[in-house]
Amino acid sequence: MASSWAIRIPLKDGVSDENLRKMAKKIARETGLSFHGQIGGLRGHFLLVHETFYRENGLNDISELKSVLHRITEQLQRHPEVEWSIRERVRQRYKRSLRFKDQYFPSQWHLNNLQHLGHDINVTTVWEHNITGHGVVVAIVDDGVEWTNPDIFENYSSEGSWDLNSNDPDPTPRADDVGLNHHGTRCAGEIAAVANTYCAVGVAYGAKVAGVRILDGPMTDSLEAMAFNMKDQVNDIYSCSWGPDDNGKTVDGPHQLAQAALAHGVREGRGGLGSIYVVASGNGGNYKDNCNFDGYANSIFTLTIGAVDESGEMPYYAENCASMLATTYSSGQAPLRNIVTTDWRMGSGTGCTNRHTGTSAAAPLAAGMLALALQTRWCLSWRDVQHLIVHSSVKHDVDTLDYTTNGAGFHHSHKYGFGLMDSWRLVNLAKVWTSVPWMTSWSTPIVLVNQYIPTGSNQLIEEYIVQKRNLVELSTLEHVTLTVNIDHKYRGSVLVSLISPAGTESKLATERQQDRSSEGFIDWTFSTVRCWGEQPYGMWQIIIVNSGLDDTCQGYVRNWRLTLYGSSMTPEEIKRRQTLAADAFTGRYLTSNETTPCVQISASEDKSILSERLLTILLLVSGFCMLLALYYMLDVICDVEVQAPSSTTSCDASPDSSLDLSIRLKAEDSSRL
Repeated sequence: MASSWAIRIPLKDGVSDENLRKMAKKIARETGLSFHGQIGGLRGHFLLVHETFYRENGLNDISELKSVLHRITEQLQRHPEVEWSIRERVRQRYKRSLRFKDQYFPSQWHLNNLQHLGHDINVTTVWEHNITGHGVVVAIVDDGVEWTNPDIFENYSSEGSWDLNSNDPDPTPRADDVGLNHHGTRCAGEIAAVANTYCAVGVAYGAKVAGVRILDGPMTDSLEAMAFNMKDQVNDIYSCSWGPDDNGKTVDGPHQLAQAALAHGVREGRGGLGSIYVVASGNGGNYKDNCNFDGYANSIFTLTIGAVDESGEMPYYAENCASMLATTYSSGQAPLRNIVTTDWRMGSGTGCTNRHTGTSAAAPLAAGMLALALQTRWCLSWRDVQHLIVHSSVKHDVDTLDYTTNGAGFHHSHKYGFGLMDSWRLVNLAKVWTSVPWMTSWSTPIVLVNQYIPTGSNQLIEEYIVQKRNLVELSTLEHVTLTVNIDHKYRGSVLVSLISPAGTESKLATERQQDRSSEGFIDWTFSTVRCWGEQPYGMWQIIIVNSGLDDTCQGYVRNWRLTLYGSSMTPEEIKRRQTLAADAFTGRYLTSNETTPCVQISASEDKSILSERLLTILLLVSGFCMLLALYYMLDVICDVEVQAPSSTTSCDASPDSSLDLSIRLKAEDSSRL
């Protein structure tokens, strides 16, 4: 029992709060207790405490102490001004800290790093708020998922799964001779491994995972298209840890059907909110590869995720690119640790591994974090998710000189994107995020150049001024793309940079010594997110240079086309959201009931070409035109009524008199009806 009592004084008409406090203090004095104020917001309820009992009264006998406390209890119970009283008990309460029984959870440093504090995805505090990805389905587009694995079985979604290699509903991987078909199972475990007693825990261990088996057979454009739209009303997120060859000489990406499928997915998936496509940036860093030559990482419809190692540095295999959205943790060189996750049990697999590596391991972590955000706020659109990552990712301290602050105040790095993804920041901001206006775009015409790229250090500079008056509902930027046609006998020596009106430089094509292709760039589209939030109008510059890998090869630029993507969001609204983000990161929204109501966007609204503002303008113009037409019609009618009808006509009437005659005849005919 505690040496404190809670009392309640009767609430009588006309008794003020101050008088209630005075009465409570009087009762405390009469019983030898100390007054400790009102209990919370409960009017008439007060706390009285017997403080420093032993020291002040010198009672060393425990029996005497019990006698005194018993006497106080009886005094309060009999007191005429006390409605009721109760002596408090000391009750046991325990912190809701997470204790996982999964065997290798202590080794999952990317979830909770006890050796290098802060070098993890900051997810445990999110779990403590019971946010685990519940209600979200993540599709693993890969070589299959061993869904019977104890770490996956309870979180497996058969409704979202399909085997495109065998054309059946079971995405179980094929047990090949070399044991390479474990990739998808490992990615699935990273995202949603069940919190049980087996192996590991997933980032979103309350989410569901589906398997879309596609990588264990010949790949075609149509197969990719089917994968990107597979069960898109069941699956919310598609995790894709694959792409073209990372050999430093490939330029490839989704072709016509797959591109159309991605566009369809963001327009129609998730009931019109848009499927979320997470792609790995690639592992070609050792060959100086660049993810702007990867059409999946280069797409405006995907979220390009790179990797840092446990120390927070860019590992040897990671690639740079201007389309990099963010990074998460993955493997590095020894003694830095790899990712611990579920493994298949087929072939030589044991069901658990500590050897998951590369950006293949980074992308699923991002997909899992996004599942947490979607549980927090289900109505996030595919573009809301991109904005959340831009606002919530952390500019970490390592190699900060690579970060550029753009014209909207966002920090971006070709190595790290907008920074390291942070689960706590992402989820807190998601809770109070309001949907962004729908996307609009504007393109230059195809600009014919037909010039050789200068040799040596000389540059071919193209300039284009975007006029503000030409942009409708495009106030701030998101993605910017540049489509080029360039002939060159040594493609890897072509350097292309884009400079925005705010002065932000995006390195689109970088030097690749391995790329000796003579194909050049044929309708290749580069993209950048480095201008995010900037205003689109002003002077854009395109700088094309021969790197000097082979001075004998002089390239030829045929044409280019610039496309700006963004919305009607104003710079002031961007600043307001940046302020909201800083406030959200304190955690006060997640720890309270404060939230922003979800308003579902219908598919018809999402597909609308015209914005609300533009529709309003068109309605006003239409109304004005109708009033003007009505005015002229009334003017003509009134003019006809004041003229006397004529019984004769002149054969040599002038054109004007003939017109008057026809009007009069029509007026007379209408009067007979």
